[in-house]
Amino acid sequence: MWGWIFVFIAFVLFLYVYFLKRELQKLRQEVKELPERSSFGTRLSLDFRDKALLDLIDGLNQMIDAFDGKSRQAKQMEENVKLTIAGLSHDLRTPLTSINGYVQLLQVTTDETKRQHYISIIKQSVDRLMKMTDHFYELARIETDQKEIVFSSIALSNLVEEVVLSFYDQLQEKQIELHFPEHQQHNYQIIADEFLLIRVIQNVIQNIIRYAKSRAIISYDKQGENILFTIKNDIKTDSKIAVEKVFTRFYTEVASRTNTEASGLGLYLSKKLVGKMNGKMDAALHGEWFILTVRLPVNRSQF
Repeated sequence: MWGWIFVFIAFVLFLYVYFLKRELQKLRQEVKELPERSSFGTRLSLDFRDKALLDLIDGLNQMIDAFDGKSRQAKQMEENVKLTIAGLSHDLRTPLTSINGYVQLLQVTTDETKRQHYISIIKQSVDRLMKMTDHFYELARIETDQKEIVFSSIALSNLVEEVVLSFYDQLQEKQIELHFPEHQQHNYQIIADEFLLIRVIQNVIQNIIRYAKSRAIISYDKQGENILFTIKNDIKTDSKIAVEKVFTRFYTEVASRTNTEASGLGLYLSKKLVGKMNGKMDAALHGEWFILTVRLPVNRSQF
């Protein structure tokens, strides 16, 4: 009796070891082939239902998922770098070509009026180059997490008005009327980085100056734990804004990218900055109005 039991146990153990060894060989082969197949979302599996092996497979699959995620992130960063280099070289070439052309004209002309005109254009191109390099530098620091965020309580409407006043001459030149709320019941306090928020507001106002027809309206509202900062401007009749692309890197309304005023980074950069401040930025097109909404965390201590 006991002999048969011993034989049965030995047979079961033999089968267990046999199947275990077979599954380990299969697993070793799958792991060996993993580098060539992991890009297709390959996951390891077993036919042999052993808890220890299943736990091992789960752990390995978690490692594969993490590797795939890092691989996709690296590829995306590589694509972003290629796109940045392509956009940078294109956008820098335009003002540099302009500078080069007017420098040549400056060398041959003797007309003082023309000389002053050429110098003025060269200065504008140099200023644009400076702004573009600042954009690219700031963008590089943000995307590599080198930008330190310093949060503080900020009176949103006060800051917006201060930034807008710095663009008063340009708004007047473009004949754009900018309307603020007539009866502001609350000077909402938000939690944000003042330097980054100023940059966002500047980019938004510059966008209005470039693309608004004649009017822009600013408003504020409290929604739950956020302050909703809304900026809308009327658009020109021949406007070709693709609202789904306004936050895309290097997007400008001019499809041919011949717009000499914009690098196509302003709103892309603004959305990044708002995200860094635990907020959200969206865009919409309603009739003749282009609408930007910025949600930022409210300072709850004021309520």
